[in-house]
Amino acid sequence: MKVMRKTFCFRFKTNATVENTFEHYAGCARFVFNRALALVKQTLDTQQKMPSFFLLANQLPQLKKSSETAWLETVHSQILQQALKDLCQALKNFFSARKRKKVVGFPQFKKKGKRDSFRYPQSITCSNGKFFLPKIGWVGYYDSRPIEGTIKQATIKKKGGHWYICVLCEVPYTPSPELRTGKTVGIDLGLKNLAALSDGTVVENPKYLNKALNKLEKEQRSLSRKKKGSNNWKKQGKKVAKVHIHVSNARNDFLHKQSTTIVKNHDIIVVENLSISGMIQNRRLSRAIADAGWARFVSFLKYKTDWFGKSLIQIDRFMPSSKQCSSCKGIQDMPLCVRRYVCTVCGLDMDRDLNASINIRAAGLAVLNACGGNSTGCPGEARISGF
Repeated sequence: MKVMRKTFCFRFKTNATVENTFEHYAGCARFVFNRALALVKQTLDTQQKMPSFFLLANQLPQLKKSSETAWLETVHSQILQQALKDLCQALKNFFSARKRKKVVGFPQFKKKGKRDSFRYPQSITCSNGKFFLPKIGWVGYYDSRPIEGTIKQATIKKKGGHWYICVLCEVPYTPSPELRTGKTVGIDLGLKNLAALSDGTVVENPKYLNKALNKLEKEQRSLSRKKKGSNNWKKQGKKVAKVHIHVSNARNDFLHKQSTTIVKNHDIIVVENLSISGMIQNRRLSRAIADAGWARFVSFLKYKTDWFGKSLIQIDRFMPSSKQCSSCKGIQDMPLCVRRYVCTVCGLDMDRDLNASINIRAAGLAVLNACGGNSTGCPGEARISGF
């Protein structure tokens, strides 16, 4: 039996007392993180051996006994340990990426009021519309959906003036043979349309950020007129955050629905392994690419293919899918302004995105055949998940 990990996010029903407690816990976790990061930077500057998690964690009891930081005693000990684990993981990601010559930023100091959060690694229970948080007690939440599986850990975070809990659960799951369709599809991601499928289906790009720009600019202009740090400035900041959250929620909802539909209706899904972080550096297209949510869409496809026992293939990003004719395999230049592919050799006349998706599908099947139906020995940058 397969075990899946699912995250369920709920909004807390809070009052002033609960919110103050959450902010205190988040502040303690932030203090421990920043203090440890300062120590790490100091050791690196003096070319000493970087302190391990155990060395950093062993300093916590002394901090709690100190008169200057005795307020750390009021917080659950594992929350402070998790802050140190987050720092150690961030450092590990940085040094690992540097060895692979990839760009991952060095951990930065956390700021108050920006992504406030803390995490419990265990001991979280849920009953009668309430969560039990150690050292805090029972806190109500908006029960929008049932929780599946066993709760492993929980992260409490502040977003747009509201507090949320994200519980990570392990759910036993066995893919059903009834979900198999025998279909393979190639997907070409774009800006005019979010995705063009090789079977002719077109997923329109809703452009949620573009639609909300007028309202967002109005709220941001109003924010710029307020004195920074004043009560009116804080109130207006919440209004700006509310617009961003609305756009983010609408985009995520749309991408979830589209990715679920695609995964349920196809067994093998082929996409290009695009360098989205590099493409977003283009100043002319950065906003449009971020608004489309390509990276999130692909990440949704990845974990949902695992959930449903399907396969996702990522082919080489340098394959000329838009320039190549899907019929005769000839290659010709295709500027972005040209929206139809008219082959000068065989006369094929087709939408350029549909032509590209057909080429992507063919390349994915070639990779699958070369790998013998598994990821062992896959050539180039091709990657297969779901087997």
